[in-house]
Amino acid sequence: MVVALGLAVALVAMLQGGGDDDGGSAASTSPSPSVAVDDEAARARAHTLAVAVALRPEDWGPAYKRSDPYEQDPASEYEVSKDCKGFTQAARSGTLAAVARSVINNQTQLIGTTDVRVFADVATAESFMDDSQETTRRCPTQQFDKVRWADVRQATAPDVAGLEQVTTEEGTQTADATGAKTDLPYVLHTGRQGATVVSVIAYETRANAATLTRSSTDVLQKLQQRLGAATQQ
Repeated sequence: MVVALGLAVALVAMLQGGGDDDGGSAASTSPSPSVAVDDEAARARAHTLAVAVALRPEDWGPAYKRSDPYEQDPASEYEVSKDCKGFTQAARSGTLAAVARSVINNQTQLIGTTDVRVFADVATAESFMDDSQETTRRCPTQQFDKVRWADVRQATAPDVAGLEQVTTEEGTQTADATGAKTDLPYVLHTGRQGATVVSVIAYETRANAATLTRSSTDVLQKLQQRLGAATQQ
């Protein structure tokens, strides 16, 4: 797969200290963009939009602060090879802007990430989402350096007004960036509105897993609200 869902998972892994892996698998080809990627005015508008939409710690709630590192701009893409090993690469053709921000919960020390990608056209945004779902179906277990996930699967996506398409991935992180065993459920929502894709990944402790779907959906709704407000300006 190339990115979307996987990207957010990998970004959390990188923020926890995981390394890159060249993977050996090429990114899927994107449709020819309807907006020239060398159009500097279009890139500037897209970047302004992405920065405005990506959430800050206060948008998650009072328990959150900036992770270190906090922002990836431009954000890379995440690919999963045929043997289900992840690696990062430059954003695909047709990407005008990509901004990711990560926060950390002061109480649980778990990281959450939001990601905003503005593409040159709707077809490229749809391809991005399709690639993500393909990896979820293909790789129920995944690895990024020493970080590992199990029981990776598609789940019922929430109905978020304003988003034309939403997909949801669930799973469990079973090893952290040091290789130590973990048991951390996660939910990853990705939504598309036109040529813009937003995503959120949130982790929780096993004891609090029941609140994970609701809290991650709330964050996705905030992303949609900010996207709607930014595009109306």
